[in-house]
Amino acid sequence: MDKKSAFFVGCLVGGIAGWVFGILSAPQSGKETLESLEEKAIELRERAEEAAEKVKEKVLGPLESTKDLDADYTR
Repeated sequence: MDKKSAFFVGCLVGGIAGWVFGILSAPQSGKETLESLEEKAIELRERAEEAAEKVKEKVLGPLESTKDLDADYTR
């Protein structure tokens, strides 16, 4: 295993271990923790959808003005 792969695997394992330790040592019950994670996941998904929509508008917005160029030039 080369150094980059070893580093990546180490980061992945360390991140998972930290996440598990954080969940297990949380001051709230497992059910409350899962509910909190679910709420945060829903919020994150909504924010990602909003960001994707903004990017879509920025990218496709200027292209909409060129939609009818064929019709204009084929007359």
